[in-house]
Amino acid sequence: MSNKEKLYQERFKRYSIAMECGKPDKVPVVFPLSEWVVKYTDSTIQEAYYNFDKETEIICDIVKDLDFDIMFGFLILWWPPMYDAMGSKYYKFPGLQLEANVGYQYVEGEYMKAEDYDDFIANPTAWLANKFLPRINEEFAEPGSYRATVALIKSAAGFAMANANAAIKGEKLAKEYGVVPYGTGMTKAPFDTLGDALRGMKGILLDLRRRPDKVLAACEAIVPHNIAYGKITAAGDTSLPCFAPLHRGAYPFLSMGQWEKFYWPSWKAVIEGLWAQGKRTFFFAEGDWTPYLEKIAELPEKSIVFAIDNTDAQKAKKILGGRFCLWGGVPTTLLTYGTPQQVKDCVKQAIDELACDGGFVLAPGGVVLGDAKRENIMAMLEAAREYGVY
Repeated sequence: MSNKEKLYQERFKRYSIAMECGKPDKVPVVFPLSEWVVKYTDSTIQEAYYNFDKETEIICDIVKDLDFDIMFGFLILWWPPMYDAMGSKYYKFPGLQLEANVGYQYVEGEYMKAEDYDDFIANPTAWLANKFLPRINEEFAEPGSYRATVALIKSAAGFAMANANAAIKGEKLAKEYGVVPYGTGMTKAPFDTLGDALRGMKGILLDLRRRPDKVLAACEAIVPHNIAYGKITAAGDTSLPCFAPLHRGAYPFLSMGQWEKFYWPSWKAVIEGLWAQGKRTFFFAEGDWTPYLEKIAELPEKSIVFAIDNTDAQKAKKILGGRFCLWGGVPTTLLTYGTPQQVKDCVKQAIDELACDGGFVLAPGGVVLGDAKRENIMAMLEAAREYGVY
């Protein structure tokens, strides 16, 4: 076993102990990967998005001399060539619809109409294939046509290429740099599947008033699909948590009553369904989830890693600490607008208050965006090692 492979095992053990609410030798610290790394190179975000070798080169170059345990985030979340092959109307990418040095944009809309509910509830997969995909992709406008068939083949090949290259990159980072990924697989809360991608914010909020029974039935129909998606995209791995970006459940998008009725039951069912198969969920609670902490505490012990973004960290520690691993401590805005000394002070406070009895991972609370400062990221890693020894 090489030194880097030993380093990987050391870091993986540290992370695993924290996920089990234990106290490792050091507080695990996360390196936040995103488009911010590109501005410290001579490349553009467009080049990184469209060239796997360039993306891997950029990541390897920045992590090679850094001391951290886990890498979270993406330089490429969605591989543009696959979407280009479909004529996607869903995303805008740098260099085509956007300038070359900005991140991708999601174009929200009511891609599922209110009158589609019954067909969706009866068979979500069939509805997605026959209605949703033609609506969001220009090349699929006429399903079964020669043009649509060629586009399907090209985009499927693109999807396979993206997955293969991601696997190659992950293996290289693990073997040559000892980098441990934060998780494997991806899932969502059913209400977010409906409210993010299908009905959009306006549509889902109107539905809560006009057709609440349809919303509940649709969320129930999505539950088995999101459990299966989490397992399939993780390729059966149960050693690392399944990423779940959570959006519409953050306070105050919904009232407490709406959250308990529409959001929580189906999301809880997905988490419990994955946990029953040994898969922990990375509860990526973007925004403020403070009002819901008592309900979240009802989940099976150790079934989630809870990310603290704008949630009250002290209350999260009091209510969830010891039951679940907590993740966070550093506001993402501080990494953009703060100074290195402010970041170091924040890290010390977070470790003092949240890491004392283990079960904690030091990390930015949310996704670090393209305007973060490198010197602040470095200050976060250095302070974590200085103050994070048990």
